[in-house]
Amino acid sequence: MVNSLFASTDDWDNQLESTGQGWPGFFRTLRIYLTHFRGQRSAIMQFVAPVPGTEADAWEALTAALGVKGLSLGQRWTAPAGVPALSGVAEYVSESPYDALQRLDKPGPGVAALGAFNFGGQSMIAMNFYHYGDQAAGTVARETPLWQAWIQERFPNANGTET
Repeated sequence: MVNSLFASTDDWDNQLESTGQGWPGFFRTLRIYLTHFRGQRSAIMQFVAPVPGTEADAWEALTAALGVKGLSLGQRWTAPAGVPALSGVAEYVSESPYDALQRLDKPGPGVAALGAFNFGGQSMIAMNFYHYGDQAAGTVARETPLWQAWIQERFPNANGTET
């Protein structure tokens, strides 16, 4: 794996280090894909929202809202009422950095990558939903407005949360 960067500021070392820290999560997602969904079509939904407080506060707010707080590896879960249909199995959980991967069976086969991080002094939550199979694009089209509404209600400081 080679990582390079063109930067327009003197902060290039920190930018390169931050970029490098993101790769392990993508490789874990790739492992889940190759193990469970190899060769299937994919579609993605990505959301990022600011959350008041620290990264720990953001992680607490996200995991509590989704019903994954304290989840153990291999444990099945279903999101609580008020959250768009979401259920699956915990594949990875970390609090250093704040990161989790859930292999999904609802709303369809896929992976939910959850995280909390600091961006320029602002705590943020991130949710990336990778949907797989012939229905993946339809799942994303159907679920995106539901998640946008949920994020706006749960994290009202979010403006234009889909990336």
